[in-house]
Amino acid sequence: MIKILKKIKIAIKEKNLLHKIYKKIYPYYKGFFLCLFLKKNKVSIISPKKNVFDEDDLNLTRKIFESYKIMKKEQSTVDRLYRPSSLWQKHIDLDFKLLKEALDTNDLKKFTFFLQNFGNWENYLGIENQTLIKKYSKNFFLKKFLTNEIFYGQKKLWEYFNQNTSSLSDIHMPRHGNQNGAIVDNNFFVIGSFSNHIYAKIIKKYLDNNKRNIIFDLGGGYGKLAYYILKDLKNYCFVDFDIPEVLCLATFYLSKCFPKKKIFLYGQENFDNNTLKNYDLVFLPGWEITKIADNEIDFAINKNSLGEMNSETSLNYLKHIHRTSNYFFSMNHEFFRNKFSDDSFSLINKEFNLNNNFKELFRYPDLSHLIYENNKIDMNSDIFFYIYKKNK
Repeated sequence: MIKILKKIKIAIKEKNLLHKIYKKIYPYYKGFFLCLFLKKNKVSIISPKKNVFDEDDLNLTRKIFESYKIMKKEQSTVDRLYRPSSLWQKHIDLDFKLLKEALDTNDLKKFTFFLQNFGNWENYLGIENQTLIKKYSKNFFLKKFLTNEIFYGQKKLWEYFNQNTSSLSDIHMPRHGNQNGAIVDNNFFVIGSFSNHIYAKIIKKYLDNNKRNIIFDLGGGYGKLAYYILKDLKNYCFVDFDIPEVLCLATFYLSKCFPKKKIFLYGQENFDNNTLKNYDLVFLPGWEITKIADNEIDFAINKNSLGEMNSETSLNYLKHIHRTSNYFFSMNHEFFRNKFSDDSFSLINKEFNLNNNFKELFRYPDLSHLIYENNKIDMNSDIFFYIYKKNK
């Protein structure tokens, strides 16, 4: 009740209370009418009732667990710029607490259980909308809305963008992590699959198929966008920088997706630029970004996380992105600033191009955020994506 009252107070202060009430009510209203008109499509919701445990993954998760132990031991000693913001620390303390319990008791099976079920977790982890799918699946009207408006709406937007240049099988993604999502014609996807596939196609236009592409993603979640970028690339090194808890999920997911690729985990040996030549998938905590050489990265990616860091941390990462990268894809807040526990605020998009070191190639609103909640344009959404190219 206290949380609800706090949200109402914030909404009144931000002068959008009626808009937020409308967004909450609309799915029930629309779902009711969809039931009346018996509207159908081929979308089937997947929302597992039980979590799973498979001992076959223990060899992989043991390696990830050892890397996680090293990262957590060193995290307390590194510069505070590489520690989570108060916004993310709340997620870690509350929603990732099973990882802390596994670490405290050295419990590999508990650690493995979390990795194998992050896509079906009861708590929102900040990386996927599994909680929305689980909630909507339990209500008849909301489930109708979920299939016909959210999933089908994203599918129609994807079809509009592609104009028959891609098949639905291109959207299919592995369900590692026991994920909630939907199936159409035996193809599994999550809500963000369609937009991530679109952005992957855009990004790949800036990569050179005749060379080994070095790509890094800062705060890439469990690797959904990375999966769509990498699945058709032949020669690459993908480097994932993230906080230890989320990095473990990405390591698990992408290792399962690409079992034949050579994988580097933090702590197995010292990271240097030779690592980029010898490994295909590299998973590192944020403080290792300082070891990337100037102009070494072909394409840098940040999706949502720069706007979830305090401004000093964001500026530090942006300096390294400018220093190391030829192209830069950013998807973050255009107007809204996150506020942190120390009363500081996050940066917004217009502050990312430091000293105009990059040439702006793209600036567009993210259509997925713009419509996905109610399958209609929400002018209060302020997520924009940019593509920059370094000035020579």
